[in-house]
Amino acid sequence: MYHTVEWTPERIERFWNFYGANTAAHGSYFSGQFGDAILRIVRRHVTLSGILVDLGCGPGFLVEQLLRQGYVCKAVDFSREAIEKVQGRFAGHPGFRGGEVGSLDRLPLHDGEAGALFLIEVLEHLSPAFMAKAFAEFHRVLQPGGHVIATVPNEEDLAAKSVACPDCGCVFHRMQHVQRFSRELLAEGLRRGSFDAVLVVAVNLKHFTGSWAHRSLGMVKHLTRRLRHRSNPHLLAIGRRRIA
Repeated sequence: MYHTVEWTPERIERFWNFYGANTAAHGSYFSGQFGDAILRIVRRHVTLSGILVDLGCGPGFLVEQLLRQGYVCKAVDFSREAIEKVQGRFAGHPGFRGGEVGSLDRLPLHDGEAGALFLIEVLEHLSPAFMAKAFAEFHRVLQPGGHVIATVPNEEDLAAKSVACPDCGCVFHRMQHVQRFSRELLAEGLRRGSFDAVLVVAVNLKHFTGSWAHRSLGMVKHLTRRLRHRSNPHLLAIGRRRIA
């Protein structure tokens, strides 16, 4: 009766077109909740320069943060509807270099065009085989020494978040996740993709949002959890493109 869904490109696009069109769900977009926190952590470890590209941009919450902070950026998404929304939101902004539909294994970018690639809650949607192809493409489009910046759930229980369609009986993760990461697996993914790990850390990004006082308290909580060896819900990684 029940069967695991096969995530074809058409089904993936249909899933995310629906999700992107459901404005009531936009508050749950990860980059909308934590984009500022991610950038705050990243800037402590690397200097961002050149064209920054948001891969899997969705409605453009991270693009908005990047533009607000004075960066030059592009947007890429698998969903044509998402790109149309992003183009409509940011057309005419001097720092916005446009949005394009593209797959992670065939990015609409020139060789060495990007200074950094952001993959916010993206890698968990990729099979290991496809991720290997994507990292080869990241290597192509990044300038030497450029960075890939990624977040994924930390040690997610995929089965616990699966649902079944009552109509056809297909079973799938409610957010279309297909891969589980630990800190070690994410670091290994960077290495295999010919990236040197600048940072691979488990964090709770809620501790890095809000006012200075809230962030200070969050830092204390973060350090306390690490000392007690308690798991944090998010993984954040920065990889530097290895120069052959």
